[in-house]
Amino acid sequence: MTMEPKQNKRLTMAQIAKEVGVSITTVSKVLNNRPGVGDEMRIRIQQVIKDNDYVQNHAARHLRKGQSGLIDLALMRLEGGYDLGILHGIQGAIEESGHRLVIFTTNENEKVERLWLRRLLDQSTDGVLLLLPYERIGITKALLEHTIPFVAIGDRDEPTTDFPTIGSTIWHGGYTATEYLISLGHRRIAIITGPLHLMNFRARLAGYREALEQAGIPVDPALICEGNYLLGDGVEQTRRLLDLPEPPTAIFTCNDAQATGVYQVLYQRHIHIPDAMSVVGFDDVMYTAQMSPPLTTVRQPLAEMGKMATNMLLQIIEGQPLISNHVELSTSLVIRDSCAPPRQSPLSM
Repeated sequence: MTMEPKQNKRLTMAQIAKEVGVSITTVSKVLNNRPGVGDEMRIRIQQVIKDNDYVQNHAARHLRKGQSGLIDLALMRLEGGYDLGILHGIQGAIEESGHRLVIFTTNENEKVERLWLRRLLDQSTDGVLLLLPYERIGITKALLEHTIPFVAIGDRDEPTTDFPTIGSTIWHGGYTATEYLISLGHRRIAIITGPLHLMNFRARLAGYREALEQAGIPVDPALICEGNYLLGDGVEQTRRLLDLPEPPTAIFTCNDAQATGVYQVLYQRHIHIPDAMSVVGFDDVMYTAQMSPPLTTVRQPLAEMGKMATNMLLQIIEGQPLISNHVELSTSLVIRDSCAPPRQSPLSM
């Protein structure tokens, strides 16, 4: 094979992938010494990389700048207990490593997300923690293309092999919460979801549906409310549910902020929890045990997720192989005082 003279401008990962006939992900795995590539293919890719000075020029760029000592955290907003719980775990691990943490909030604005990504690619960073719906705007593709180490944090319904992720057993959480309400005698169980174009909220809903079907309870579309993940959404959707001709006897929310909104509306309408309405949340953020009554909720190990994601990222930065590209921690139901058997007799099934 005749190679072209070495260029002053190195090939991109996409060009290397095209020349070898593989995906960008495969090239990234070779560059970062990760498993999942056959020996013969790995040698072919390494030869193309060597012949085009990719490694030499990439290393020189970092040598000129030196390690920045910075870890970037990108998230939608820093106002809910979910984000703060994960941040607590990240901060602990960062302090032990000697790195500094740079936090950027996008407020769900894709224009702002693109601006952050452009700035990130132009500036020095040792690695990135993504606490975003990373299906959008090709964030992971860009980070892979530029060989920037990153770990995506978030509850997923299916693992990915393309890049490192850490999440929790979301489907199981949705199933367990609904099953618990059914065990108390509830048959009219409503769910307030987040945006269903995101896989993590579809997983919660799938667990809810499965629990109902296993109990032989028909799924009533009127009791499924799609919204966002804010307190105000809990307020709005609860009002709609209470105005139904046949309101629910229990409401399951897909995070604890929504559950707080449910509490507000029930208080305003003098509907007592749990005697007249049972409520279950999701996440078990720091204030749920202090709510009145204390909230029954599905616990995600938020601090542990943040800490483990950070440690995974630091391993990648140091060139150490990961034992697994995907870590999934267990959710569990925390039973407190916001649930009770329905006051009226259960509906016939």
